[in-house]
Amino acid sequence: MSTAKKQSTPTIMSKEHSASKTEFEYNWRVLIVEDEPEIAEGIKAIIAPVQNVVPISRSSRQKSAPSVENTTESNDIRKDCFEVVWAKNPTEALHHVKTAVENGKPFAMGFFDVLLGSEIDGIELVKQIHVIDPKIFAVFVTAYQDRTVDAINQFLGPDKSDRWDYINKPFTEGSILQKARNSVSVWNLKEEKKIQDDQLAEAANLLLQGERSNTVAAVGRSVAHEFGNLLMRMTGHAELALMKGDVAQMHKALTTILTAGGTAAAVLDKFKKQLTNTEQRTDFKPVNINECLNEAVDLMGHEFKKHNIKVTRVKFQQCTVNANHHSLVQVFINLFINARHAMNSSGQIDISVAQTNDGSESWVDIRIRDYGPGIPEALLPKVMDTFFTTKGTQGTGLGLAICKEIIESEHLGEFSITNHPSKGLEVLIKLPQNQGA
Repeated sequence: MSTAKKQSTPTIMSKEHSASKTEFEYNWRVLIVEDEPEIAEGIKAIIAPVQNVVPISRSSRQKSAPSVENTTESNDIRKDCFEVVWAKNPTEALHHVKTAVENGKPFAMGFFDVLLGSEIDGIELVKQIHVIDPKIFAVFVTAYQDRTVDAINQFLGPDKSDRWDYINKPFTEGSILQKARNSVSVWNLKEEKKIQDDQLAEAANLLLQGERSNTVAAVGRSVAHEFGNLLMRMTGHAELALMKGDVAQMHKALTTILTAGGTAAAVLDKFKKQLTNTEQRTDFKPVNINECLNEAVDLMGHEFKKHNIKVTRVKFQQCTVNANHHSLVQVFINLFINARHAMNSSGQIDISVAQTNDGSESWVDIRIRDYGPGIPEALLPKVMDTFFTTKGTQGTGLGLAICKEIIESEHLGEFSITNHPSKGLEVLIKLPQNQGA
């Protein structure tokens, strides 16, 4: 075996750890399967010369010796680093291929004499070798046209059509050298592409894991935010029931607490579905918008009384849409909490429900207006961004983002916020009446 010095190799990312770097060893290993030593030594001298190129001796099977081109390229200039192994027969060839694969140093390509003077020819040998190492690139060397290209392709299989080539005798030094270079380059390019594909797949997987982690964290924050709102309502009504000491009032407060508990359970169930199946849609059924608003007002009742907030129903048409009841209550509670925070100790909230028609579709418009200071115009485009808040440490920046998500993504509606011309902030929610039909 003739072994040339190793060439400096490119650095690639390791499959085991994408953050660490290892050396990708360019594979120069070549197998020569030839039963005539002169031919084998001649090929080896061409692709891995020790000194000057050695002419190939006359073969006993050939009518004339193959011609060898003279070359002016010196060994110092050549950049090839082929490592050559010679096998005299199919048995040796199969042993070398199996050992190379087991040692993790497979052959990139091989030159296979078609007529080996044995029980099988070079083409049959390559078919057996491909069972052991399906990646090896084969170049058939023959002085005879015993099999056509189509016959070889059919014998080896269409899936191996990019793993073999052939060269006719008499051959030249340039043709042998070029076949070796091309075959080795193809093998290494395929391997590098596979490694890059694996790295991209791993990077994509890590990215998905990161996105999932971010989703879980965001859902966790959302759950904490929504449960905080609902638990505040439950606690307020429980305190109110204890303070009153009236059985009827206690019964009413407990009913409200149970309602809030049902909403909390629905909120949790929705977030769980989002984690396990992002394409699963919230269950819709006919919902009376007015009942959703009344429930939200009832849940906020203690908070409104405590901070002297008056709720006025300016326009309250009875409207029904296909929607998720708990999701809408969740939206209204968030909006009422924001309104209460904007007005501090006292104020008013106006609620309006009306059916509209734009000519092609019927909508239910819900307007919720507070009488607070409003929001600076420069900040209005940002208030629905996740984690953006004007409340400082008292806010999470999730309330309006959740509302927008529920209305626009779940219910295919519209959600907008504007400063009222007179005073305060107004939220407009438009829900299509044929939603879910």
